[in-house]
Amino acid sequence: MENQALQATPELLCFNAEKVYDWVMLQVQFSQNVPVADLGTLPIDPGSGTVTNMSVRCILTDSQGNPLPPNAQVPVEETADRQDRVFVIDGNQVTLQRVSFEKTLYVVLEFTGYDGTTPFVEMSDPIELTIPESVYLCAPEGTRLVVRISDLECSASINVAAGAMESADLSLDICQSVQTVADVTLELVADFCEPRDNLITEECPNPIIPPQCPVVFPGVNN
Repeated sequence: MENQALQATPELLCFNAEKVYDWVMLQVQFSQNVPVADLGTLPIDPGSGTVTNMSVRCILTDSQGNPLPPNAQVPVEETADRQDRVFVIDGNQVTLQRVSFEKTLYVVLEFTGYDGTTPFVEMSDPIELTIPESVYLCAPEGTRLVVRISDLECSASINVAAGAMESADLSLDICQSVQTVADVTLELVADFCEPRDNLITEECPNPIIPPQCPVVFPGVNN
């Protein structure tokens, strides 16, 4: 049966979309000391005298410890009312809003090394980090803030006392995309899409007879 093409004519259509009011890339550096109690249960103490060749790696995760994909959106909470400020940009007077917010990140520490002669890999619990920030944006009332992590460099070192780890020092260098957005309805003249032609037609194959073993059965003498 042949498919008959749809007769599409341009129509005035409405779409729900997310309008970007402002967009900046920000870099922030953040350091924090994390007590060993916040790391959860570690079967092997990385600070023990029996541990050698120990290294530690940071992994950006969600609150459950699952690694985040690239350009992941992270939770933010505005901490103050937006404040207007007038700027002169390229000779034009522009009113922007100061947006103050806290960004919540979670980091898991991965410890690797040797306990005596036995290699080990162990993971900490997700460590919650709250980072305060502020930025001037075009952020009129009705817009919301969206923050995505575009790149993260994280280093960690452990502090040892009396043959046991007592804390870890974290240092983060974060690149982030910060947008103010709002939901809008757009009106566009557009054509409706049509399905493509079926380029591959499957046909039923002939029955296949399994290979036989005539030497065994019914036997060459028969």
